Amino acid sequence: MTPSRFTESDTEALFDDQERDKRFRNFWNPEGSLHWGYFNNLAEAQAEDFVPACKRWDEYMLEQSGITAESRVLEVACGNGNAAIWLAQQTGCEVVGIDLSGNYIDNARRKASNFPSLRLNFQKKSATNLPFPDGSFTHAWSQGALYHIPELKKALAEAYRVLKEGGIFLFDDLVTPVKEVSAATRKYVYERLLFEPTFSRESYAENLTELGFNVLQVKDLSEHLEKSYKLVSELAQEQYPDLSAAFQKTQEAIAAGELGWCFYLCEKPG
Repeated sequence: MTPSRFTESDTEALFDDQERDKRFRNFWNPEGSLHWGYFNNLAEAQAEDFVPACKRWDEYMLEQSGITAESRVLEVACGNGNAAIWLAQQTGCEVVGIDLSGNYIDNARRKASNFPSLRLNFQKKSATNLPFPDGSFTHAWSQGALYHIPELKKALAEAYRVLKEGGIFLFDDLVTPVKEVSAATRKYVYERLLFEPTFSRESYAENLTELGFNVLQVKDLSEHLEKSYKLVSELAQEQYPDLSAAFQKTQEAIAAGELGWCFYLCEKPG
């Protein structure tokens, strides 16, 4: 895994850009979610199927999680708070969301204020230095965000630390299946999203195991990622042709095996 040229300050600035957030809401998801879709039928999926496919992925992760009303969940890189609120609504669990972006945390807090009965707490914190005692949570959850953390290994170790024995860490993240990526992929994917080529599917699991996790499930979702970028490219085409072109390059990178998407379900041994 290459040391990152990018910093947490770079990531913070990217997601504190309120105009960027507004642009993506216009075509990706009006609620401000930036997840990818999990499709019933990859071959036939159309643009209107994208947001339902993103919700289907939420449902899949929840089914795997074992989260109940008694759970205390840490969401790492919670964004605008949509998943945290949804988890609390679905299960009655307590959710603590952390994110580097003050803009995102402000948005999450505003949204949470509409649901005073839910147990929600949002904090502007780094995933590499969590302000919680050892064994504070039954679950750690993250969606499509860990690749943005320059010191990813440190963040994974922190997730391990704050979980109780027997706790569950489940997340999806981008992976880099090959050792070297092309110049075009580096420009239009990695540099655009401010991250360096990261773990492969296999080395991600190996690093989780080295930290002490039992890796219970690894699911390759790269075909769904490619379809997601095809559809958001179509959705962005009219208003944001520059983004649409970048998303087409992202599709090409996935098809070339230079970018992938995987899900990991892990347990901290009891």
